[in-house]
Amino acid sequence: MKNNGAPPQLAIDTADASACKALIASLPLTNAREAHQTLVLLLTGLAHRPPSAAAYLEVLEATRAPVAFLQDELAQRYAAKPLPPLPAEGEAFRQVLALWQAMARAYAQVAQLGGADPRVQESLALICQRCVHYAGKVILEFFRARREPTPGAWIDLHGYFATAEEWQIDRTTVVEPLGEVRKSLSSVEAYAAILLVDLASPYSRSSQEFAWICRWAQGFAPLTAVRPLDESAGANTFGIDLMRDAGARPLGLLQRTEAVRYFDTRSLAPTIQQALTRLKQGESAAALGLGSDCPAAPAGRLLLHLYKPWCLSAAPRRFPRRGADGIAQACLGFEAIHFHVSGSEFNQPEHVRIYSRGDMERIWTFRDSLEPGQLNLRAAQVQLGYPLERWTVADQSVLGFRLRRGEAGARIAHGQLFCLKPPDGEHVLLSQVSWNLMRKDELHIGIHVLPGVPQGIAVRSTGANVSPSEHYVRAFFLPAVPALKEEPTLVLSRGWFQPERIVEVFTDRPARVRLNGLLNQGPDFERVTFTRL
Repeated sequence: MKNNGAPPQLAIDTADASACKALIASLPLTNAREAHQTLVLLLTGLAHRPPSAAAYLEVLEATRAPVAFLQDELAQRYAAKPLPPLPAEGEAFRQVLALWQAMARAYAQVAQLGGADPRVQESLALICQRCVHYAGKVILEFFRARREPTPGAWIDLHGYFATAEEWQIDRTTVVEPLGEVRKSLSSVEAYAAILLVDLASPYSRSSQEFAWICRWAQGFAPLTAVRPLDESAGANTFGIDLMRDAGARPLGLLQRTEAVRYFDTRSLAPTIQQALTRLKQGESAAALGLGSDCPAAPAGRLLLHLYKPWCLSAAPRRFPRRGADGIAQACLGFEAIHFHVSGSEFNQPEHVRIYSRGDMERIWTFRDSLEPGQLNLRAAQVQLGYPLERWTVADQSVLGFRLRRGEAGARIAHGQLFCLKPPDGEHVLLSQVSWNLMRKDELHIGIHVLPGVPQGIAVRSTGANVSPSEHYVRAFFLPAVPALKEEPTLVLSRGWFQPERIVEVFTDRPARVRLNGLLNQGPDFERVTFTRL
């Protein structure tokens, strides 16, 4: 590599396959940025000056392991981060995306160059599987970064699959050394795995759940089928239009043309049912092939959530969304939310306030000089520190809203606590960000409203080692909602919940409660059930 202020250049001739493989073997993987840049330059050089087609294929196969490692390293700069992205995060995402796209194009180029090479012709099933794999990686990267796929991303994936299907090699299994679950995979299985991830509502999953879903989709893909339409394909099943820039959709929404395929997932149902049963019986997720990093309880919950989109028909939403408009006001953060819910600044209750001698002297000296107007001024000053953002309501359902906003404003993390005042609402509501997504230069989020009109309260620890003057911290009380069969709950800062823990809450007077169960949690809160003592 040479770089004297000019754009870096490769020090090898990319037409020399041996030199390319030597360069790959010497990549400085501990310097992810430099190694990644070297691979980008190598693929660019190969596209313009390739070796023979068979040698080109060997070079690409040698790049796969370092590419996979370096892409994951670079993706850590933006994966699981709040949106909108920071400039450095956006740049890292573009670099990762470009390398996945370059790998897909490189394998396709090998097929074009090797039309008369018997060794390449014998490897067409592998080449097609690799093209589908890397075009699928492009889609997965948009999901991981919580961005909407750019126009053409799905068309590229469909096109590579359609080529394998046309050549009748889509079901031919090839060695896949990078597979987490299976070390052999066909083009249609690699394709089906991407379709399964898309159906799993990837934008509404945590980064850990998303990693599990990608792994499970690869493992379950051989139990699915992508086939031409037949009489067994009902309107509520899923289909794929190979000429449409989108993933699987209910067949009832697609015109039945020659480009439409039926995505048959019926064979998945008994396998997932069996896995759920065995998890309930105490078997580990690792024993079921779900991964050693999956605790049984969250693995079971996620698998149950996936059962409907993966095994059942494309059923409508339980609570359909309806069109809506107007401007909602919102804020983030426990302090700001508590202020807007309670309508006043948070103060320690009188019985735990500790004043210094200087505090007492000032209170006594100026006791008669505080006017009611000054209290309003103080509230206004506090409110300036807790501004409400304006969000456009895109649509809503009984339990939630879809909101959108430009890039300017607070960064929103998946799962965090969100305070909302709807356009036509009288009350401030607590909610959780159930998904977030960048669409070009707009931030879109879905929020799930926590049931009940919230009340700002205070909570503190109890116990033998806790001082009677222990300070309270902000919390919320949500009353019961019988119509939704919801019992009263507390919303606490993250880390407070422990089963059977006894805490003291303060509304107009102190009361002790026992924490029972955890209902919801996010990066900054826990919603729990309780029993009054």
